[in-house]
Parts: sequence; structure tokens; C-alpha cells
Amino acid sequence: MHRGPGTPAAGTLKIVGMIEHGHVPVLLEEVINNLDPQPGEVVVDCTLGRGGHALALGRKVGSDGLVIGIDRDAENLAYSGDRLREAQIPNMMIHDSFVSVARHLQQADRRVDVVLADLGVSSNQLNDAARGFGFQEEGPLDMRLDQDGSDNVTSLLAQIDEGELAGLIRTYGEDPYATAIARKVVLERQTRPITTTGQLSRLVREAYGPRARSSRLHPATRTFMALRIAVNEEIAALETLLDLIGRGCEMTGTGGWLNPGARIGIISFHSLEDRPVKQAFADLDRRGLATRIIRGMIRPTEAEQQANPRSRSAKFRALRASPS
Repeated sequence: MHRGPGTPAAGTLKIVGMIEHGHVPVLLEEVINNLDPQPGEVVVDCTLGRGGHALALGRKVGSDGLVIGIDRDAENLAYSGDRLREAQIPNMMIHDSFVSVARHLQQADRRVDVVLADLGVSSNQLNDAARGFGFQEEGPLDMRLDQDGSDNVTSLLAQIDEGELAGLIRTYGEDPYATAIARKVVLERQTRPITTTGQLSRLVREAYGPRARSSRLHPATRTFMALRIAVNEEIAALETLLDLIGRGCEMTGTGGWLNPGARIGIISFHSLEDRPVKQAFADLDRRGLATRIIRGMIRPTEAEQQANPRSRSAKFRALRASPS
């Protein structure tokens, strides 16, 4: 269809329509095309978020299928559950981490045909200053995905050893100024607790010194990511999920949580996530327990990146469990 001057492309219109839900699902068409949900199948979305992926998958499996949504964020879980019910898509909502996916499915006596995990945080979480994930607006230094969970980032920074903090920022944030940042934090907490996003952002900028002005990213970006990963134990959770996927592929047809031929897809956003996914999927392929649907990975198109800048670092990998 011809578009007149200033008329947005169809893909842009889709994204604009999704913004009202607080989050735009990345690589949506690629997820649907590669995971190929069929009528009557069971889908588990391990990171339900605002329900964009789940809704699209649910429309494919239809009224004879089932969408099982898992999320640590109770608010997102309730919101997405409402969206699925309004669309008349059969669903089951689980407030938990995806590390427990196999246990919940066994308790429900369900096996699944499609598994999706979209790692990281949702845009609505990043944009809510009260959640403390970002530093654009002042807010409490929280960053817990599960608001009913244990210690938040304020608690972590009050207790952690300087060397351990530097290692955490270096490992999870890959920040070359991790040692200087940890030193600033420890010096600050000797006089007052570190409780707000603005306070932590200021400390990181001070640790960078004049180099903050020439930094490609905002100086606090890597530190905030590292602390979020740490407080939510995100890498450990991913490793558990990959282990569960491996066990599921070993047991298809013999009591596991995956049906034979199940399709599994994972969207990651940085190397600490993508590397173990790549290695685990390659290992399952090598052992003959699964076949990679995608040889390598899929990245967002230029059009998607322009319409949704937060999609730029996304990487999608998918594989199919063996048929027996």
C-alpha cells in the first residue's frame, strides 16, 4: 500500500499500538514464525511481562490450546492475565520465577509444545521511577523484579564488601571503572545510606570523573544493570532454566515437561545472557537431543530498532526438541 508523506510504516503502527500496554514485545514476528505455535498446543511464556508475546502465541494456539504465563512481577502477571482473558485465550497464571517452571507443570500435569523466555526487564518496569531500575528520574533504589522478594539494592549496597562489589560490577556490568565505583559507594555509606537512584548515579559519575563526559553510554548504565542482575540472581536463574530445558529434552515422551518436538526460544540482551544460551543450545544439538531452528541468532531489523530503540541489543535463539 502506498503511504503518503509522514504516514508511518505498518510495523511502526503496530508498535505504536502496543505502547499503550507499557511495553513493546521485541522480535514478535520472528518469535511466532520460528516457534510456530499450532492450534491446540500448550505454550509457556516464562517471562510474561505485559503479555505481548503471550497474546500473539495464544491467538495461534486458539481456544483449544493453553497459554501458561510465569512472572515474578505480580502486577505484570495480573495485567497480562486480564489481556488474555479479554481475548478469550485459555490461560494459567503463575506468580513465580521461571526456575520453578518444570515443578509447576508437573503439578498441573501439563507438558508444553512451545517455550519462550524474554530475558531482562519490561519497559513499564524501567519507566516506573518507584521501581528503581533506571536513573532518569529520582526513585528508591529497589530493582527487585518480585516486590515481595527479599533484599533490594539499597540493602545490598549497605552490606556488600568493597572487593565483592567491584567484582560484581566488573562481571555483570563489564565496567572498567568498577573498582573506583565500589570505592565511592563504600566511602558514601560511611556517612549516609545509599537509598536513591539519583544518589547512586551521582556516585558513579564521580567515580568516572572527567571521563563521564566522553562515555558513549550514561556512566551509570553498567552499574545499574549489574546491580539489577545481582539482586534478582538473573544469571543463576538462566542457568537453572537452561538445565531444565536440557533435562526436558532428555526426557521428551518419558515423563518430562516438554512434549516431543517442543520449540524453545530465548531472547537475550547482553553477552552474559546470550553466551550460556548459545552454548547450551549448541550442546543439545551436538548430543542429538534437539535441533537448532536458527543456525546462529536473529537480531531486530533496522526498522524495528528505529521504532523501538530498546530492541537494539536483542538476540533470539531457538531450537526444537527431538521428536522422541
